Amino acid sequence: MKNSFKAFILGAGLSFLTLSTGFGQLGDIGLILTGGVEDAEQILTEYMRPLANSFGANLNGGWYNTAKVHGTLGFDITFTVSAAFAPDDSKIYDMSNLTLQALYSESMAPTVSGEKGIGPTLTYQQDVLGTPVTYLEYDHPGGTGVGILPSPMINAGVGLPKGFEIIGRYMPRVKFQGVESGLWGLGVKHDIGQWIPFVKRVPVLHFTLMYGYTNLNVNAGLNSISPSTINAVDNTTSITWDDQNFDMLTQGHTANFLVGANLPVVAFYGGVGISVTQTNLKLNGYFPIPVLNVVDPLNPFTEVTDASAKKDPIDVEIKNNDGSTTKPRFNVGMRFKFSVITLHFDYTYANYSVATAGFGISFR
Repeated sequence: MKNSFKAFILGAGLSFLTLSTGFGQLGDIGLILTGGVEDAEQILTEYMRPLANSFGANLNGGWYNTAKVHGTLGFDITFTVSAAFAPDDSKIYDMSNLTLQALYSESMAPTVSGEKGIGPTLTYQQDVLGTPVTYLEYDHPGGTGVGILPSPMINAGVGLPKGFEIIGRYMPRVKFQGVESGLWGLGVKHDIGQWIPFVKRVPVLHFTLMYGYTNLNVNAGLNSISPSTINAVDNTTSITWDDQNFDMLTQGHTANFLVGANLPVVAFYGGVGISVTQTNLKLNGYFPIPVLNVVDPLNPFTEVTDASAKKDPIDVEIKNNDGSTTKPRFNVGMRFKFSVITLHFDYTYANYSVATAGFGISFR
């Protein structure tokens, strides 16, 4: 039990380390706003898509470690760590599929799950007296080199009459290296085997339906982008640039049909179902967007004005359906129970596959 708790703490640490690494990269992606909000929203969406979808996959995993429903007032408390695996095709994206105003040195760019290093150079130009003048140039942010995202959670379930079980999950808000995160969720399981005659005659066999909803909120500070950062003249009057931060709200819904067999020490379980996630990404604070000043055509320069600066400029949404009625996600696992102590392991096969391990205390 002690070693299992250490593993849970390690999973929590790895989750925040991955977050802080990813958002450290995002601190530099504030530069994309200097090319305008429309370009920034497109690039941010594609760059962050694997992180959003990995979180969504984790949120929709770890809801159960048996197909059996607690008896009335039976309960369990379970600590889990789920790890989502970003598929290889999510580690790069093609900027030529976007409608960018920027010129780029190469079209393929890394996502947050892609390789470390410097991405393609993006260049913005404006025509001055028939000559294109470059007024902004920056490198697309590189990836983190991390394609696995762990997420720890605390789950609890309580049995109710008529074959129902209420499930809750929670992680208190914790701040680590400038990243603050917390989650909560609610779910329900129902024993449908009680309505099937042949299942009722096999006590170890269980058929169950379950649904779960999870809400994750993450906030991170960013490396402040000011006019001096982009070599522009600050002609604003009272704007400050030190309150820039990033919000990510991920909501996950999952519904599954479960089947399992509970033996004296070991339980086997599996499920087929669907997973739907929605992530909202927001950049908050004032961000400088340069404009070209051509009062003197021979010596144009960029400046940031009250009109060109943008407050809370980004609010984008990323949706993901990982599993459908025609192509569901599949889960298989096993749980060991020693008196009231449980240990379980399972794997969910989907576009963003998830491995889950956990330990807990269960009273049936």
